[in-house]
Amino acid sequence: MSSPRLAVAVTLNALWRSYFSLATCLLAYLLLVRILRYQRAERINSGFGHGKRPLSSMTTEEAHDIMTQLQELEFPNAFHKARKIALLKAGGIPTMSKLFAVTGQNNRRNAGKRAVDTEILLREVQSKDRGSIRYMQAVARMNYFHFRYRKAGKILDGDLLHTLGDGLVESLRVVDEQEWRKLTDVEKCAIGVFHKNLGEDMEIPFAPLPSAQIGWANGLHFATELRDWTIQYEAAVAKPVATNDQYVRLYVDSATSALPKAITLLLRKALGSELDDTMRTSLYLEAPGSILKPALEAFTNIRKLALRHLSLPRPSFLAVKAVEDDPNSISGLYNFNHPSLRPWYVKPTFWGRWGPVALLLRMLGGRAPGTGGDKYYPQGYDLKTIGPRPQEGKGLDEMRTTVEFLKARGSAGCPFSNGGKI
Repeated sequence: MSSPRLAVAVTLNALWRSYFSLATCLLAYLLLVRILRYQRAERINSGFGHGKRPLSSMTTEEAHDIMTQLQELEFPNAFHKARKIALLKAGGIPTMSKLFAVTGQNNRRNAGKRAVDTEILLREVQSKDRGSIRYMQAVARMNYFHFRYRKAGKILDGDLLHTLGDGLVESLRVVDEQEWRKLTDVEKCAIGVFHKNLGEDMEIPFAPLPSAQIGWANGLHFATELRDWTIQYEAAVAKPVATNDQYVRLYVDSATSALPKAITLLLRKALGSELDDTMRTSLYLEAPGSILKPALEAFTNIRKLALRHLSLPRPSFLAVKAVEDDPNSISGLYNFNHPSLRPWYVKPTFWGRWGPVALLLRMLGGRAPGTGGDKYYPQGYDLKTIGPRPQEGKGLDEMRTTVEFLKARGSAGCPFSNGGKI
């Protein structure tokens, strides 16, 4: 064989070996992903089902453990989005949006802090064990805020049940429609157990639900009824009124007020794509249209395939925490280290000020953590005082009473062992 031909043969052989090795590694990685991707779901489901424990025997502690795995490891993006959409939908109920409008906090100066405070309280109750002091303080703080408005008839029991139900509805919807796998019945049961416990702790009557008198078989049964009732309630009461429009303009439009109007319209249409016709109309949001809708669907489908077939399961050391586990070592308060345009409660670290996400937010008109001294409370938040500035330091006695009641109630056991009756 001539020297040139020999050189070509050697080169081709080397290329073939390289491609073969690369293909082998790629196939091995894809096989590893396939083996590991569903293991967490299988572990969650392993204790329940045919020939095993019934769903009615799921304890509060087991439900919390499952919720933690779903929020921190399996679907952190979905649960984050579900919280945001559920909070947005509250403004589509006229009685709620009218109440927001008359509290004096529904203006551009206060809207950002109010939204963050509400999200923090939700994150605390969703991520902390029912028997923890942080869960109890977050529930007590919400109950204090609601009490006087409930007593005056400005917050209806149906509105509160709807607010509770929307958190459940959006968690189920976003995961099932936009994540790499759907929720199992065991996981839906855990979500139902959590929401039933939270509803009881917030003293929200379940009377409108069909099985309220006879009880529910398990958390899945409760979750299904609460989901269906919530959707029906929206269809009945969600109507477009001026205060709904004001709500959206404050919490959506003002976030991009420093940017071109086209960006605001794009954001409104993207949010509209997450809603059904009833809530989209009630909130005065635009439909996504014939271009944005398929683009969003394509992105969602590509993400699903990439996570399902190309991504290894998230390890515990990369868990996405809803709130910080440990307080600020200096202030003893809790920082909220999640990127946003207004850095409420964010600790002003070097990365928090100069990291890529921080720089991007500043390009979009955001503020850096530590801006304005103590304006954005960089020392952190206190669950005993969080909320509108006029309410800071108020309600401590009422909260103490609620916490003592929750402690005496206990948090163990199976909520549906007796049919889920209160």
